[in-house]
Amino acid sequence: MGMVSVLFDLSGTLIWPEPSGETLFCEACQLVGFQVSPGDLLKVAADVDKEIDIPLPIMRSQEADFFAYGNMITLQKLQHKATISHGWFIYHYIKDRIHFHKFYDVDRVLSFLKRGGLVLGLVSNSVPSTRERLTALRLDHYFDTVVLSGEVGYEKPDPRIFEIALQNLSLNPEESVYVGDSYHIDVEGAHGAGITPVLLDRAGKHRDVDCIRVKNLMEFQELMRIFK
Repeated sequence: MGMVSVLFDLSGTLIWPEPSGETLFCEACQLVGFQVSPGDLLKVAADVDKEIDIPLPIMRSQEADFFAYGNMITLQKLQHKATISHGWFIYHYIKDRIHFHKFYDVDRVLSFLKRGGLVLGLVSNSVPSTRERLTALRLDHYFDTVVLSGEVGYEKPDPRIFEIALQNLSLNPEESVYVGDSYHIDVEGAHGAGITPVLLDRAGKHRDVDCIRVKNLMEFQELMRIFK
């Protein structure tokens, strides 16, 4: 199998937040009198996604409104009497405190893959301002294409977002591998686009899966010797 390209997910694969968005959300809620746990957020996440249903793509000027509205809907789904003012407070609380970091193996492995002549891409369910985060973390120079759902109008696991990345790189699906940390969003999405998926399972939560699984990017680097 001759692979010439590796596409990556972003959050949970290449970067991680500190503190987590869920932790900060719960802290902000407590400050305005709402008791919310990370488990509560997980319970209503799917319903919130359906309720928001804001058409993509999202303009940069709309990002704050998008998150504030989503915060309000989340609280309402949890039976709290929340207003858009609460949503805005939570948005600013999180924005002012969250910091993103690269995983320890990211620079080493991405540099290795680039030196080996592989074409690299990023496919992420993210808003347009994510490009600024990539620049701040010095990740942008690794990628030959960056495809964000907030810009192109499709979200993983929709195969079309992967197909856009392939079109940008003038590649066929069988020439690419996709690495991500979510089975449903990343593995099933890539498979639907005809791309070989690799599940990055840093926490060891997915031991029985019907796809290639690696524990870290160093292990993926060794795997690429087989693909090439």
